[in-house]
Amino acid sequence: MIEDSPYGYIPTLWICVLFVVLYSLTSAAHLAQATYYRMWWLFPTMVLGGIGEIIGWAGRTWSSKNYNSDNAFYMNIVCTIIAPSFMTAAMFIIVGRIINLVGTEYSRLRPRTYSILFISADFIALVVQAIGGATASSADDPKGAEKGANIMVAGIIVQMVAITIYCIIQGDYLWRVLTDRPIRPRSSSSVGSDIEDASNTFTLEKEGASGRARLTPNIRTMLIGLGIATVFIYIRSIYRTIELLGGWNGAIFVNERLFNSLDGMPIFVAMFVLNVFHPGRFIAIGKERNAIA
Repeated sequence: MIEDSPYGYIPTLWICVLFVVLYSLTSAAHLAQATYYRMWWLFPTMVLGGIGEIIGWAGRTWSSKNYNSDNAFYMNIVCTIIAPSFMTAAMFIIVGRIINLVGTEYSRLRPRTYSILFISADFIALVVQAIGGATASSADDPKGAEKGANIMVAGIIVQMVAITIYCIIQGDYLWRVLTDRPIRPRSSSSVGSDIEDASNTFTLEKEGASGRARLTPNIRTMLIGLGIATVFIYIRSIYRTIELLGGWNGAIFVNERLFNSLDGMPIFVAMFVLNVFHPGRFIAIGKERNAIA
């Protein structure tokens, strides 16, 4: 352990550069895809989250050359903690859209309520993490830095709770769809127009079709991608919570391999998965289709 390094070690240069490159590639792809499919809501979510990761890993690269720089350290810590919040916002929007396409009658929450509720929770988590980051970076002593870290932990926990509830509600929704157990009567207008516009490869002829029938191959594929991304972001949230709770000198915090494998890798995988399982390919609706028509 290197005593005068805030990490407890010197970040490995080639790994830092590798992640800067990887995040730059996936972020550039998200930027291009959002533009191509005209999904402008992906700019303040996936694209901005990717930029945050690039900045965070650039700070870590800086640390590998100047490991006792507090600015480089907090640039890395704050950005890599906050950035995933923007990505989870995109996931919540995607789920709300899927519910609207498959059938709102199976959902305990309306799609709009779903998006507002979880994005609000995500925003609260983001603000709390930002306050924690600012507190830690402006601290003049270790005690102040620890206080900032604890505030950031609170933000991560809020995010993790939101993702947990989101998973439970989504699981309940899919179970009801697959078993055709609607919570309320089906409305023919609730999904008809969107289903006809959704994606560029299918159209349902019967508005009265069951939710299971509306769970098309495209939507199933989107759900698989979303599920994979959710698992990796959840793994990362658990790790960061335990890491920061252990303090700046904790055994987990000073372990570089754990950070690379449980923070850098999971978030990159989540972003890359949503490049491959992109909502523009599988659940584009309305004017978004015009980009590929």
